[in-house]
Amino acid sequence: MSKKLSNLMKTSLVCCGVITALSSAQTIAEESASNAEEEQVERIMVTARKKEESIIEVPMAISSISAMEIVDRNYIDSQDLYRTLAGAAAPRGELILRGLSGGNSSVPGTTATFTDGVPFEFTNLSDVERVEVLRGPQGTLYGSNAIGGTIRVITKKPVMNEFELFGSMQGKAEKSVAGYDSNMSLGINLPLVDDTLALRVNGNLYNNKRPMVNAYTGNQSESDGNFIRTQLLWEPADDMRFTFGYVREEYDSEGTTLGDRSKPGGYYEAVLTPDADAPYGYDVSENWIDCDANLERPACLLGGENILDRNVKDKYTVYDLIDGTYNEQTDLFSLAFEYDNLFDIASVSYVGSYREYEEGGLDNWSRLDANDMFRTWIINDDFEERTTHELRFQNLDVNSPISWTVGMFYDKTTEPKNPNVQWQYHEGGDQVSALANYWWGVDATATGIEEFNDANRNWNSARVIAWEKELSFFADASYTIDAGDMGEIELNAGIRRYDLEDYSHTTSAGIWSEDNVITSGKESGNRLKFSASYRPSDNFSTYFLYSEGYRPGGNNGPLAQSCVNDPKAGDKKDRYTSDKIDNYEVGFKGSVFDGNFTFAAAAYQIDWTDIKTDIYMDTCGFSYTANGGEAVSRGLEFESTAQLTNDISMVFNASYTKSELTEDNDAISGKKGDDMTMVPDYNAYLAFDKSIEAFGKQAYIRIDMTAYGAYKTHFKTLPSDEVDAYQVFNLSGRVEVSDSVQLSLHINNLFDTEDVKYKNARSRSATSTAQQYIEYLPERNLTVRLDYTFF
Repeated sequence: MSKKLSNLMKTSLVCCGVITALSSAQTIAEESASNAEEEQVERIMVTARKKEESIIEVPMAISSISAMEIVDRNYIDSQDLYRTLAGAAAPRGELILRGLSGGNSSVPGTTATFTDGVPFEFTNLSDVERVEVLRGPQGTLYGSNAIGGTIRVITKKPVMNEFELFGSMQGKAEKSVAGYDSNMSLGINLPLVDDTLALRVNGNLYNNKRPMVNAYTGNQSESDGNFIRTQLLWEPADDMRFTFGYVREEYDSEGTTLGDRSKPGGYYEAVLTPDADAPYGYDVSENWIDCDANLERPACLLGGENILDRNVKDKYTVYDLIDGTYNEQTDLFSLAFEYDNLFDIASVSYVGSYREYEEGGLDNWSRLDANDMFRTWIINDDFEERTTHELRFQNLDVNSPISWTVGMFYDKTTEPKNPNVQWQYHEGGDQVSALANYWWGVDATATGIEEFNDANRNWNSARVIAWEKELSFFADASYTIDAGDMGEIELNAGIRRYDLEDYSHTTSAGIWSEDNVITSGKESGNRLKFSASYRPSDNFSTYFLYSEGYRPGGNNGPLAQSCVNDPKAGDKKDRYTSDKIDNYEVGFKGSVFDGNFTFAAAAYQIDWTDIKTDIYMDTCGFSYTANGGEAVSRGLEFESTAQLTNDISMVFNASYTKSELTEDNDAISGKKGDDMTMVPDYNAYLAFDKSIEAFGKQAYIRIDMTAYGAYKTHFKTLPSDEVDAYQVFNLSGRVEVSDSVQLSLHINNLFDTEDVKYKNARSRSATSTAQQYIEYLPERNLTVRLDYTFF
């Protein structure tokens, strides 16, 4: 018997043992059981089609995660719930649905996120009412970048005539990681004017200690962030509502999230010989210093295995001359308006937003540009402004067999003049100036003085102006046929007309490139949707769906001079176009046994043409975007919930995905028949919940398991690009201390398995500077959480 099969059997037996123990625990009181059953049969309502419907009525695959589930399962960030979804993968945090990854990037941008109707990727789940995940292309109602699906985050809104103070505190400790994570949130709901005006404010503050430690600097990687969200609800009339919103979000990090298990076998050592006639007073050469081929990079460069004073595992040890940093902040202002009755014909709603976004940080390039013989780094400092508007009208008569939605959407992002998009530096001194002159074949110090009046600056990327905008008009209509005792049939059609336009003027100067580049372009098109569904009763539906999606085209920046001779440089074009997605889907949804078992199943085929993908140029470290190749993704998805007894419930979700290229794609080194990257061929989620009475208090216990199949992270695959299948178990418990206070305990990775969830070789050839990126599944970790709500 293989070791993997043995481990799976072992963990399965343990799982069964825990479930048996749960089953023999004390049952809850009859009244609590009755309440739980009433909640179970309640219809789940969603707004996926921008109107309120039951999840069974909507002819598409949808998952809806409620506020109660978010708290019970200790979901802090959207990434936490992605692992529970059928057909989902998130190797580096970004959700990938139905196998639509496209290239070698773990963040392909194939799903769109809307928060309260605004295209805004707000992932923190504090004070969130529910999250809806819409699978498959959503190009008609949700526009660009929704080719794999759309995530809808609906936050809790101000409540009239009810004071509420709420929050949570938690601490987390992970095995083999120094320090503790913390997460605190606090919120308040304030009625200001009876039945007219209310304010809701929610804030969150967190700090994460990450496992990676830099052996050169001794610094441990960590991140921290915060946000504050304010919503003011004004209801001047019973059928009219205004919501004024403001969000400020900040994030900072230092160090890397990725490990590096490369074994360079040696390193370059600079040799500088004083020579008054040589540039900067030194003749330069380099020696290759061999080290044990079994030593990983930190031990090789620092001369031994025990390279840190504290006990840090090799897998969490990296070597960088400089610790990288990253920071971003967003200020988002929004206005939502709803009017329920316009001339007795339609309801009208508007959602608009304006935001200012800034990001910056430091990228260490000492390894790639200087072979760690001297320090060189890039400082990033960029900002943009974005404005969005969506106006829609919907039919007023909910009893009419005809239901329709029409609207328009406008989105413009402006990147103002910025002379400081990127600056590259090298450290000062004659020795480094001589080394840089030798290694780069250009006098970087002289270039810095001549171009920038700064001897330590050697390259600059700047922007004169850039913008991109989209104007779309959409319509969606349904007609329901009453078939009497046989139920009803719904026919649905949708269309979106989009017009894209963009302009970019950038400059660069210094040792890598000297460019003044102006690019612009326009593009327009239509995206369609058709569906037919049959509902024999309120508890069953079956449907067929055809839907289309797209990601917008755009402009590439200038090609750096250092990339001119790269083998892939010849494929670069100034402009790339939108890709095209065609989705064919059949599904079945149902609720049986008085609502104690609900399920949804879907089978789909997705045809993908003109794939938009990032092309990495191995010889120079830069990327560009290109269209290339075709692919097909086929799969099965199943999600279900079951109330097994009055006090035991189960969730089971599973999927199978086969996503592959259907023609050669030289730009990404892909061949016909190659599996798409980042896509496990299966995933599954199984959870059991049991309610008990402990010490006179209501309590709940939960055990869950997530399983992923194997997948690769790169075409032209190396062994360091292959991720093995793995399973992980979690255990949690919650007790209701009082009507206002809940205390919970969460143990993730219960059996402390050491699995990899992402790894990728940066280069296709083995060199002393090539990273072997790797991210491990967190080791066993324990979280204590306290939630409180006071009215």
